[in-house]
Amino acid sequence: CRATAGAMVGVYDQKFPEKVAVEWLDKSESRIYYGELAINKNGYKLAKNLPAYAWISTGEVEENIRPYLIVGMGDSGEIKVWLSNARSDRNRTGRVLHELGSGQAQWRKNK
Repeated sequence: CRATAGAMVGVYDQKFPEKVAVEWLDKSESRIYYGELAINKNGYKLAKNLPAYAWISTGEVEENIRPYLIVGMGDSGEIKVWLSNARSDRNRTGRVLHELGSGQAQWRKNK
């Protein structure tokens, strides 16, 4: 996982999450992975103090920062959670990426 936010869901005016629960299907292995991961409790402090970044194409500085909580799942069931000031580093400089947690999912055979 490249820690890039692809599919997105927006959530506003909620307290910072303490954990994430994920489940996904790996068709190539015919496995369903599932797991929960606790998130570093200092994540909310990091989210309030994320720095600005600049657009490479224009040089404009983006100061209206919205935190991105990015959840990634790996080929062997790895789960990672990052906090970032931008959804990707494409056309941006100054993007930060803080890892808030990692773990291993369990799996069951897909019927």
